[in-house]
Amino acid sequence: MQQSNAAATAFYDHAGGGGSFNNAGPAGGDAGDAVMARWLQSAGLQHLAFPLTSTGIDQRLLPNLLMQISTRENNVAKIKVVVRKRPLNKKEISRKEDDIVTVDENALTVHEPKLKVDLTAYVEKHEFCFDAVLDEHVTNDEVYRVTVKPIIPIIFQRIKATCFAYGQTGSGKTFTMQPLPLRAAQDLIRFLHQPVYHSQRFKLWLSYFEIYGGKLFDLLSDRK
Repeated sequence: MQQSNAAATAFYDHAGGGGSFNNAGPAGGDAGDAVMARWLQSAGLQHLAFPLTSTGIDQRLLPNLLMQISTRENNVAKIKVVVRKRPLNKKEISRKEDDIVTVDENALTVHEPKLKVDLTAYVEKHEFCFDAVLDEHVTNDEVYRVTVKPIIPIIFQRIKATCFAYGQTGSGKTFTMQPLPLRAAQDLIRFLHQPVYHSQRFKLWLSYFEIYGGKLFDLLSDRK
């Protein structure tokens, strides 16, 4: 994000000799267009870049356009942590155990039963805040909408993105993650068919691995 802002600043200086687009001479204007084209391409707006003069963009509006791009990039978090609460399982219900986790928007509270020295029972509350907290009633479709769906457009700006599940055994990682790659693939293919990306000849590569017991298994090649 800082690099993008620096690129915008460099463009101002290069194209307009101190920020003025109209004062640039013919040679300076061409150089400025080339810099702007490269910067638009790096920002995922290549459909506006080639050629710059034929897009119908008023160059006087370019500083505002750059500001909007920088603002948009600054609103994209580099790391987003989302917690999903699982319901009590059958064993816990059969043992009549209590649900000690409550969810409130982007926070969850663990109500930990404790005993004082004199054996008086009390509950200690531990509150944790995250980017989003999903309760036990949320569907996998909603999980996808909150977690993976916002990442899809970003990778078409040539930015790497990763989504992974972390949790103890039995916490619901497989149940949560199982449908997400399929939904992501659907959105990826939908984006690939958009004219702006289709013309760039993007290629989609897929691998599917399992790491278990220190070994790596290729699930698309008979677990070799």
